[in-house]
Amino acid sequence: MSENREMFEEVNALLAAVAKALNLSADDCVRAIEGQEIAMALEVDEKGQHFVEAQYQGQTVRVYQGAIQYAPEEPEPEPEPEDDCGHQGCGCGSM
Repeated sequence: MSENREMFEEVNALLAAVAKALNLSADDCVRAIEGQEIAMALEVDEKGQHFVEAQYQGQTVRVYQGAIQYAPEEPEPEPEPEDDCGHQGCGCGSM
């Protein structure tokens, strides 16, 4: 297999993995990359493994060779206590 053909297949596999990770069709993924809507960077994790990090519409994914990892979602913030007393067991003494 020629070197150019091998490189084409590797790039095609990467685009397919990014599209899958971001739940996009291959065509939509290519358009988003061309439109600079998807940011991609080559990175190395804490274990020394290389991956491509892709960010699109607030979603971040890591594409490793043979695996996709999703960034953990931010936990929901705790609701603020209400100042309005409805006297439903609040302990204020009023009924």
